[in-house]
Amino acid sequence: MPDVRGRRRAVVAAVLGSTLLSTAGLIGSTAVKSPAQIAAETRPPDPSVLTAPVERRVLTQTVTARGTVAASATVEVTPVAAAAGTGAQVVTAVRVARGATVEPGDVLLEVSGRPLIALPGTVPAYRDLRPGAAGDDVRQLQEALRTLGHYAGGDRAGRFGPATKAAVRKLYAAVGHEAADTGGPGGVADQEALFAAQDAVDVAQRAVDTMVRRIAEGHPEPSTAGAGEEPLSVQLAYLRKTLTRAQQAYADLVARTGPMMPLAELVFLPSFPARVSQFSAAVGDQVKAPLITLSAGALRVTARLRPDQAPVLKPGLRVEIAGEGIAAAATGTVTAVGGVTTDAPAESQGQAAPATPYLPVVVTPAGPLDAQWAGRDVRLVIVAAQTAGEVLVVPLSAVSSAADGTTSVSTVDGARIPVTPGLSGDGFVEVVPREGGLEPGDRVVVGR
Repeated sequence: MPDVRGRRRAVVAAVLGSTLLSTAGLIGSTAVKSPAQIAAETRPPDPSVLTAPVERRVLTQTVTARGTVAASATVEVTPVAAAAGTGAQVVTAVRVARGATVEPGDVLLEVSGRPLIALPGTVPAYRDLRPGAAGDDVRQLQEALRTLGHYAGGDRAGRFGPATKAAVRKLYAAVGHEAADTGGPGGVADQEALFAAQDAVDVAQRAVDTMVRRIAEGHPEPSTAGAGEEPLSVQLAYLRKTLTRAQQAYADLVARTGPMMPLAELVFLPSFPARVSQFSAAVGDQVKAPLITLSAGALRVTARLRPDQAPVLKPGLRVEIAGEGIAAAATGTVTAVGGVTTDAPAESQGQAAPATPYLPVVVTPAGPLDAQWAGRDVRLVIVAAQTAGEVLVVPLSAVSSAADGTTSVSTVDGARIPVTPGLSGDGFVEVVPREGGLEPGDRVVVGR
């Protein structure tokens, strides 16, 4: 038995030894490589050729930028008290909301019971427009009242006369308010002066009438040797002068009193329809500046472009306008290109941060933009140049320059074709083959 067990252990050991030798041989065969095999495995891949087709199409050179849609004019309005001591100014009625459209003659809100009325005009309101006043702002008021159908003329242009006063009364009646008056509600403060002036006219008139009657009845002339009275005719002349002065004083007082347009109750806007761009006050709030901000004039786009883009920018260029969330796109024209501008440095962590120079550009839409565009950030594609018709174009990377300054493109079959480059834009360039041999659909090398 011992011999049998010994022989079995010898066989197992032999098998294990054979297996270990086989495994070692396999490992050795995979670890050992020939120089040729190593060179083949580490050799870079065969170079590939990148190509692109030759195209025939209209080529445009474009400049892409971001812009903001806004009205051509912005007006901030804060009604102020007519005089000191009138108490706090409080919003008592709100007629509009942010984003609302405003038309001529609309009441925007009421402050302390008085309306704020929007009227057309380019001259900003800067004073109360009172009877007897004269100036361009009065002329503007007359034209605004004419536009609304309240004024048909009658006063000298730019002079606040009786016809203008009547028109102001009509305006206030149309918006449901009593017209403001130089003498306060109902003109009470002016009544005493007007009554006194009228009394002076009446007294002077009676004196003139009495003297005329005495002369007509043949009353004797006063004796020059007596009390030194003037002849009746001379006395009549003095009385008539007094009457004339009284009548003139009364007329002047009437001309300076009556319906008026207080500064706190009107705002002139350069064009309509206007829009309410900012307004957050509610009934009961005290008036704080600015109470309401209005955008007037047609919507346009303003943008800031890089100074290096100045050579290709000029008025008259066509622009495509696209806004996020707006289905319809719009087109427009560059109408203004300003000089290089730099804003005042901004403060950053207590230090002045450097300002970035830019070119201010204004784009005017081809047609009126809907109110939904107002305040939007939009994408602008400005067509700086465009070929007159279809031309051969290739990617810019397909054109190479030689030491002698000549340019060419290489086709996929290895041919080198001399070309004259033209307009470039959006990564492509117009090419004119100097010896032919380049057609649409041919593939040119753009990289290796």
